[in-house]
Amino acid sequence: MSTRIAKEEMAIMMPGSIGHYFKDDLADMPATEPRGPGLFARLGAGLAFIASLPRRRAVLNELYSLSEHELADIGLTRAELPLVFDADFAAKRREARPANQNARQPNGRPLAA
Repeated sequence: MSTRIAKEEMAIMMPGSIGHYFKDDLADMPATEPRGPGLFARLGAGLAFIASLPRRRAVLNELYSLSEHELADIGLTRAELPLVFDADFAAKRREARPANQNARQPNGRPLAA
């Protein structure tokens, strides 16, 4: 006979023995540390970055081919070109950019402030 006995049943059948080892109290268990992304997530992110390199290089080449006047029209300087793909740089630019007072909706009405 091979009857399976639950942990709780075993603890009841053997009072005063090792039954306390079978209790799964959350208070007794150590807290788990939060984990970062797994191996495959990191590998996927790395491969996605490598796959985006040709597109980034093409954008940078196009920006480097612009004149100083054209760069000033889009709000960049030549020194800022290597930072174009930096997320912190983009966030700072968004915060520092003044609202366009002449912006219009597709129907021609001014945007609500």
